[in-house]
Amino acid sequence: MSDLVDFEDLAQLDSHDLRSVFGQVTSDELLDALAGSTPGVRRQLLTKLVPSSAASMEASLLSHGPVSFEAVQAAQRTLVEALCRLSRGGQVAFDDPADMEMVA
Repeated sequence: MSDLVDFEDLAQLDSHDLRSVFGQVTSDELLDALAGSTPGVRRQLLTKLVPSSAASMEASLLSHGPVSFEAVQAAQRTLVEALCRLSRGGQVAFDDPADMEMVA
């Protein structure tokens, strides 16, 4: 897994690949990760979902309650790990910077 990949990198994915990554984590992990994201990143991610799923996710976020910093970090890291795993397996289109060769 790359330390060069951040939660915000999920916004680069198309809607199909994003749903694939989201499907790798529990609903609570996804809610924790989104609850700790910036409003801009959260909006970018939710707009890539089917409208009914995005609305449901937004409603769940409103009732989710407070989330600790540690829980947010753990949930976001779990999503990044899923992204890197799926990318290495060729299941999502994302180039992990750690897998790219350095060119001088």
